Amino acid sequence: MNKTLLAAATALSMISVPVMADHHESGEMTADQQMMYDELSPADRAEFDTYTADQQTMYFGWNDALRGYYWSLNDEQQDAWWYLNDEQRATIFQIQAPEQRAAAWNSVIAQVSELEDGNATTQQTAATTSTTDMRFVSNAVVQDAPAPHQGEYPVCESDADDNCINAWAAGQRGPGVDRPLDYWPGEPASS
Repeated sequence: MNKTLLAAATALSMISVPVMADHHESGEMTADQQMMYDELSPADRAEFDTYTADQQTMYFGWNDALRGYYWSLNDEQQDAWWYLNDEQRATIFQIQAPEQRAAAWNSVIAQVSELEDGNATTQQTAATTSTTDMRFVSNAVVQDAPAPHQGEYPVCESDADDNCINAWAAGQRGPGVDRPLDYWPGEPASS
């Protein structure tokens, strides 16, 4: 996680700690949730208090094994954990082979890092979007294509070069009709 995002997360956690502490003291948790909260170590409790209400709700919805696994993760994995949905979390948890689990975590962390580093808007809204199901969508540009031509193509004129055939290819020869080049004359336009 980059230092900027870490600093922002720390700043946000400092702002939200008193609010979360009031939540626990006010007794808004169920008895089961309070018991789960009380079982946390003081350090884990302090971290838990920085979570959003949605994250806390999700945490309480996990079974004991999944909650235990979450606390066994390193900081980078815990940060990436919140980008996953419950199905993805359970899938990683169920991987038995250590090398396969490590490979899965490496992939998740790389994707999260790319997402955080590549999109400043995502970094600013990570706290709100990390608790929802992630949807990766292509950002390809779509262009309207003309309808397919029906019938024979006309010979291209000087001001028209779409839906027409090159004069040389149409068999016209003579003055004003140049033979097409057999090679690319220079650098491609994308360079």
